[in-house]
Formats: sequence, C-alpha cells, structure tokens
Amino acid sequence: MTTAARTRHAPSLLHSLRRVLAAGVLLAVASTASAQTPHVVQPGETLWGISGQSLQSPQRWPEVQQRNNVGEPRLLQPGKVLYFADGRLVPEGAAVITAVEGTAWRRRGGGAEQPLAPGMPVQPGDVLVTGGDAFVTIGLPGGSRTVLPSRSTLEVQAIDARTVRLRLIEGRVESQVQKQQPEQQFEIRARSIGLGVRGTHFRVRDENGLLTGEVIEGEVVVSKDVTARQQLVLRAGSGAVLTDNAPAEARALLPAPQLAAETAPRRDRTLRLVPVPGAQTYRLQLARDERFLLPVHEQRGPGPAFTLPPGLEPGFYQLRLTAFDASQLEGLPGDGTVYLPPSTPSAGGALREQGTGTAAAMPDGRVEIRWPGVAGRRYSFELSRNADFSLLLIQTPAVYATGMAVGPLAQDGRYYWRVREGDSEGTPVGYGGSFDMPAR
Repeated sequence: MTTAARTRHAPSLLHSLRRVLAAGVLLAVASTASAQTPHVVQPGETLWGISGQSLQSPQRWPEVQQRNNVGEPRLLQPGKVLYFADGRLVPEGAAVITAVEGTAWRRRGGGAEQPLAPGMPVQPGDVLVTGGDAFVTIGLPGGSRTVLPSRSTLEVQAIDARTVRLRLIEGRVESQVQKQQPEQQFEIRARSIGLGVRGTHFRVRDENGLLTGEVIEGEVVVSKDVTARQQLVLRAGSGAVLTDNAPAEARALLPAPQLAAETAPRRDRTLRLVPVPGAQTYRLQLARDERFLLPVHEQRGPGPAFTLPPGLEPGFYQLRLTAFDASQLEGLPGDGTVYLPPSTPSAGGALREQGTGTAAAMPDGRVEIRWPGVAGRRYSFELSRNADFSLLLIQTPAVYATGMAVGPLAQDGRYYWRVREGDSEGTPVGYGGSFDMPAR
C-alpha cells in the first residue's frame, strides 16, 4: 500500500478503532451492571448457566457458589437470590444497591436527586428515600442486607469493612445482619437512640410519632450510647416502644398470623387470615424471594381479609403476615407461599398429563399446577425430573393455596410433581402427577 493510500485509509481505520474502543467500553459497563444486579433463580437453572449469563464466564460458577453459600449446586432452589458483587467491581467494605422496586432516589450532598438503580454504589453521606409502594435493598459489607420499605428515609453515616452505621430519619428499616466479628460494629440510629447488633434479623420503625424496635432473630442492644451501662437487650421474639427520656420495657411480640382455610377454591385475589388475639391491625407483604430481599407489595389494615390489586402479575409469591398489638409493636412474621390467579382466565393450553390434579401451559411459558386441596391449608410442593424425586427442581415447604405456577421450564420432556400436607415430612395426601413439556 502506498503512502497516499495509507493516508486515505487512516481516517477510516481510526474511525473503526474508535468504534471498537467504544464497544469495549459499553461491554465493560454492561458487564459491571450485570455482575452487580441480583438474580432470582428460576426452575431448571444451574450455576454454570447463571455465571455465563451474569459474569460472561460459566467457569466462574464456584465464585457464585461460595459468595452465596450454596451447598449442593445440583439442589439450587428456585426463588433463591444470587449476588455477583465482585471484589474487582465493588471495593471491599463497600455497599451497593442490589434491588429497587417502584420509585426511589438518592440525595448526595447539595446535588440533585438521583433515581436509584441496582448496582449503584452507596457511600457515607447518602440519603436514600422511597416513594409509595416502593422498596430498596442495600447490600452491605460481610453479606448483610437492609431493606428500606415504602415512604422511608435513611441516612448512611458510615460504611466500611469494620463499621456500618445507618440513621433512620422516618419510616421503617429492616435488617438481616450476618454474624459480626468482635471488632465489627453494625448500628442503626433513630432520634437519639442507638440499636447495636451482632448477627440478627430486626426492624426499626419511626412512624406517626412512635419509635419501636422488634427482634425476629438474635438480639439487639438499645441505648443512647452503645458504651453506656444502662442498656436494654431485646432478644428474639421481643420488642419495645422507644423514647428519648423514659426507660423502655421489652415485651413479647404477637405470634405470626396464618391464612384461614377455605373449603371452596378461591377465585378472586382476597386472602383471609385467622384473627390473632390482641391484634389491632395486620400487615401483608409479598416478595419474589424467600428472604424478602425483593419485596414488591405491602398492605396494612384491620383484617381479617386483604384484597390484592389486579396490577400484580399472576403467579407464585412469597407471603409474609404480621400483627400489631395495642402498643403498635409489630409481631413475628408468618411466612409462606401463595399463588395469585390471573385477573382474567388463562389462555394457556393443556399438557399431556396424568395423576391427581391438572397442569396447564400458560402463555408466558410457565405451567400452572392445581390440586383438589383446601385453600389456606399448608402444603409442601415438589417438582422433579425423576419419578423417585431424587433430584428436585423445586421444593417449597409452605404453600397456602391449591396450586402454583412453575417455570418457565427451559427443557422439554417429562416433569413429576407431588404435594404433601404440612411440610416436606408431612402426610402424603395423594396429590401429584406428571406432565410432558413439548419440544420448542
């Protein structure tokens, strides 16, 4: 090639190089966002496939296994949330937004409000705010998680490998704290009160002029100064109404509410509860995962019935119910699984099936399984590719419905399902069968 020809081609070569470099930058950004966005396991998925999708390398599945404490990879449970925050992407001791539902934003310094999104880093001085029916989950150092529900404001005061200190300005915050080392500190402040913890699951609420703390697991030390001698210890199953002046008193929390058993199949979206003695009001929450790190909806009311809005997509949700006593302490959570039927009849097709129950293909690729049980009674549901159920795709111990949706199921062939009354060790009730997924 002559010098003149090289000169003529130089701009186009430079343009191509710029395009390649730009593509590389875009790929790097996309990789970072994917790696920082949590993934909800679907039936039939494997760590190998998930690592290839989220980390662009199937061979990195052992990293995902170790980071998320997955035991036997072949028994990866649908509904489990996997996190991919990598030390090369998120500095050690840093925090990151792992999930956002609805409208939420961040205020940093004197700058403008910024909408929150998964993968966004969190640093001291940030103020996080949630709108109505919005939820934000924060991934914290050491694997701890904090959920900020609707209409709440939280200030991040300190975050590093040794100290996490958050200040609740208003609303609610619920934390699941991993076991802390003696030199580590996890504290949530509200008004002049500090709640220091070391490995626990607890709530702090500052709503309508009332400040409360409730402990579901572990224990919390409450004081104006975490080094003070006068401290209140709240243990699992207890809570207290907290004030700036008067000493607080620990009280037992109300037991978890349960869904009422119904003899006829429920065709609407109304859930009815068994009244809890002493309860004044109730709260209902729905989430996409069993740890409630991906909540999508909540309601509070007098009960004993809650009607869910038609805007919620049909399918399988994790359910949490709590009761409030006369002092407005929120009681222990009752967790389970519910299936929300479509607002309109499903247009899915029938599958070739056998057994006691029905299985119908839904337009979105999932399968709706129904059995002739009693709505509101507790069942354990299992799905497998083997007739002896030696390798489970789904094992859900608490289904308070007479059906659920599974999938989408990526592989064709035969699937086997069965239902027991109670938990997985409960009495077989004769509901079960199999169905064949056609090749796509």
